[in-house]
Amino acid sequence: MELMKLQPVAEGLPNCILKQVKAVEVLNEPEGLKNISKRLSRGQLMAMLVGMLKEMHPPELVPKLSSQLLNVVSINILADANVTSLDQVTNKTWTLSQAAYLAKKMADLKKLQFRKMRSVLQGITCKMINEVPDSGVMEMALAMTEYPEWRSKVQAGCAAKKLFATLVKKRADYFKTITEQELDMIPSDLLLHLLPSDVDDLPSSVCPIFLDKMEEANISSLPLNSPSRPALTKKALFCLTNGTDLSSLTSGDLPKLGPLVCELQPSQLRLMNPDVLNSTFQEMASCKHIPQQYRADIIKMVHQTFGNSSDWTEDTVESVGPLLLCDKFATSALPNKPWLKDVLHYMKSQSSDPSDALKKKIFALTTTTTASNATRKKREIMREPTGNLIQQLGMDNVYWSAGELDKMSNSTFLATVEILGEIPNYSADQLAVLSKKATEAFGPVSQMNESVVIQLECINQGFSNSHLENLPLPMDIVERISRCGWTQSQMESLWRGIAKYNNLTAQQLGAADMVSLNRLICGLSSGEIRQLNISAFKRAVASMDGIKCSFQSLQQLKTLAVAAFGKPGTWTEPQVVDLGNILAGLVASELASLDPSVFPFVSRTCIPLIPPNNFAVLSVAQLEALGPDSAVMVTTEQRDLLNNEQLTALETALTGFRQEAQRASQSGAPSLSAEGLTAFTKPLLLLLIGFLLL
Repeated sequence: MELMKLQPVAEGLPNCILKQVKAVEVLNEPEGLKNISKRLSRGQLMAMLVGMLKEMHPPELVPKLSSQLLNVVSINILADANVTSLDQVTNKTWTLSQAAYLAKKMADLKKLQFRKMRSVLQGITCKMINEVPDSGVMEMALAMTEYPEWRSKVQAGCAAKKLFATLVKKRADYFKTITEQELDMIPSDLLLHLLPSDVDDLPSSVCPIFLDKMEEANISSLPLNSPSRPALTKKALFCLTNGTDLSSLTSGDLPKLGPLVCELQPSQLRLMNPDVLNSTFQEMASCKHIPQQYRADIIKMVHQTFGNSSDWTEDTVESVGPLLLCDKFATSALPNKPWLKDVLHYMKSQSSDPSDALKKKIFALTTTTTASNATRKKREIMREPTGNLIQQLGMDNVYWSAGELDKMSNSTFLATVEILGEIPNYSADQLAVLSKKATEAFGPVSQMNESVVIQLECINQGFSNSHLENLPLPMDIVERISRCGWTQSQMESLWRGIAKYNNLTAQQLGAADMVSLNRLICGLSSGEIRQLNISAFKRAVASMDGIKCSFQSLQQLKTLAVAAFGKPGTWTEPQVVDLGNILAGLVASELASLDPSVFPFVSRTCIPLIPPNNFAVLSVAQLEALGPDSAVMVTTEQRDLLNNEQLTALETALTGFRQEAQRASQSGAPSLSAEGLTAFTKPLLLLLIGFLLL
């Protein structure tokens, strides 16, 4: 089979063909392999890998795979590849579970060399960092900052603590007496993790170096709730003003704050001169994150400075508009002028996670023509989806109301069905309308063919369970619809239909089939899950992203995981990564048995799926190890069942500091901000109530 000839039709190649690809021929065309791999789905990649492994053993095959194929290599296959040196892994991009496996392998072989590890760095544990000898700590610290794309907040915090502990061994008052040269040696991204009390102790003599380092620091490695954020900001302001009032701050000082400009509190902003405040807001407009507790006051101050957003000019929207985009009312109020849509489209393109308010405003501007107020009002009420509008909106077609979708013509639906079908998160009302449109355009569900089902994609969610069970779904296209927001009962119906249409049983499912099913594996019955091939499951599970089943189904998948990997108490970091949301199926005793060291590797999407009663059994050590990104996913119901000691541990995970360090960040402050007043007075109030009750 000539690989290059397959590239134009790669997406449509069935798994049975890909399993027949000759490994030797494919590997002789590395560029062709790379190009075709980019166009294949995960299920197709797994099918190709399964075929290759029939002809070639892992030690020979794995080093020659393209990045995409490498990403579907399971840990047990990687273990068989017999990787024994960093030279074999340095120039490849590894997944998190693969990196965790390789990092442990290198540590066991005493071959950890942080500067050479690149993507393997993401698999480094805090235990490995803590075991670095003092002589190698600076090299480790530099490596952790050299590749920020592979570094987690947990790793950055552990690396910083290890570095600071090593420095304090030189002299107890290291940070009180630190010199400019010594401060300059500390990587900027790790300096961010300095204890608030140590930040406060830094001598004025190092202010120039401190400001230089803050200007270049990547603050995204610091937990959003870290007490170091306000401490660093306060210190930077002190350095810029030589300890005087903030009214002495100039516009020229602002760039020296670097990312700390995003941490400015409303109480600090109010002390600035009007022209400096104006410039500050323009600097803050480029912030990727502004603390939640400051946003309402900052938006109010922006309106006080620049006027009501409904009256803003194009220049004003461009300079400070992004500050409003987290607020739906302020964003909605922006003027419906012809220039606004282009400005907002640019802002959306610059954001990694554009707000719902921004997308809704762009939708409103796109679907409403400019005319007189009376005419515009009439058109907003009567607007309907046209082919041109649907093409412009793409994924933002989700904002059409059910009533508006119902006004869409049959010809428009037929012309744009594939665009509309890609949206996975329609409401029930929208799906009811779209599924009705589908039957009007293509006829009864019972008469739809494979081509129609593929085009409808997520619109299929609007059909009844009995109809879903009879959809013509060949195994090779299942992966495309698996990402839609199916309910548990829908997944059960879909699986029964897939099994019947493809003449399949659970026992016959191979690794490629499981990957193609992805979250639809939740539709298998408990008896069918028990029949799944364990070897195939071990190969497939790492490539099955975002499994979200009922707790009962998760429990059955957990039982399969135990059969594949052993008891939960023995699970390692890479296994925990691979299992993902299946961990939510563990019962309380099994959760409690997990080693705390694996918790930084628990998927953040898994956390809210854990039943509150089960979550409540987690130990202090386990909760502290969660890390900020997972800790923020804890639900109110889960939190309500934790005791005080557990809540303190959860706060440690959120902030990166134990409670005593957070108290230190408030000590020695010359004044108390309004934002901190509540936190300060609440304990005093409780103490007073205690005395009154005596």
